[in-house]
Amino acid sequence: MSSALARTAAVASREWGAALDGPALRTAALVFALSLGALYFFVGYPIGELRAGGLWQVRTTHALAVVFAWLPLLFAGLAAALTMASWSEERRAGTEEMLLAWPVSAGELVVGKFLAAFAQLCLLLTVALVPLLAATAYLGPVDWGAALGGFLGALLLGAGYLALGQLLSACTREPLSAFLITALALLVSWSPMLVVGILPGALADALVYASPASHYLLTSARGLFDLRDLLFHGLLCAAALHLCTLVVEARRWR
Repeated sequence: MSSALARTAAVASREWGAALDGPALRTAALVFALSLGALYFFVGYPIGELRAGGLWQVRTTHALAVVFAWLPLLFAGLAAALTMASWSEERRAGTEEMLLAWPVSAGELVVGKFLAAFAQLCLLLTVALVPLLAATAYLGPVDWGAALGGFLGALLLGAGYLALGQLLSACTREPLSAFLITALALLVSWSPMLVVGILPGALADALVYASPASHYLLTSARGLFDLRDLLFHGLLCAAALHLCTLVVEARRWR
């Protein structure tokens, strides 16, 4: 067990070091932080039941809800950017065969890459949120319990997105294709929140329940905590990573 953990940690360390050395992480951090800041200060959230004005419009701590409301959409691009090269770049560069020749199981490779991407997501989300929370706290008392709930819920949502992104990267040969397919798939998974009001009740409920974003927007984004959301995101991660392992393992024996 300890040797498996050590191998997984070695893979995660390799991926983390590669991310720090390349420009993709810095570019993703800049785009994500600037986009979230602009939406928070100037745009607000004009969609659905969570409508709220930007900070400069309402000038109250209630504007913090805008940050968490936008995260599912922004995470669609961020998760795609963080995972697009995880396997497709290995295939394009011809390094996947060498990687699969290591004395490491496919599951350890998949989990190691996932942990490295999740660490990057945690870092980027923290860097983006801290100045926004500071600006909000300047206006008045912040409900730190709700803020912490929104942050932790966002990490769960992001973990599920990253697992799906890695699976789709393993199924493609080009990083750009992986990015576009992942971003589109995650946007589609969010879209039931837009059409829930015009669909029949049973169908609307089924689509909303199947949407990872709904398990964040309806609870954690509002400062609530539901163990069913933790179970949903956990099962989503486990299923996506297991399927990714099967895809990678199948190529090992070709």
